[in-house]
Amino acid sequence: MEEYGCIDFKSVSEGDQEIAVSYWPSLEHIEKWKGDPEHLKAQALGRQRWYSEYKVQVVMIEREYTSTN
Repeated sequence: MEEYGCIDFKSVSEGDQEIAVSYWPSLEHIEKWKGDPEHLKAQALGRQRWYSEYKVQVVMIEREYTSTN
């Protein structure tokens, strides 16, 4: 993912649920990664072994802030 411009990646799981968030500079970067042969192999393996279903959402961050006390 890094070679395609991924800025950051985080994942968290609890029980049988998992959420993963990746940050990208543009939709074009995502599309290039999405078509990577190794990524396509990993997706197929994931569907075969671990995920009977999954959802992907592509969203844009409109605002971000951090609060410290």
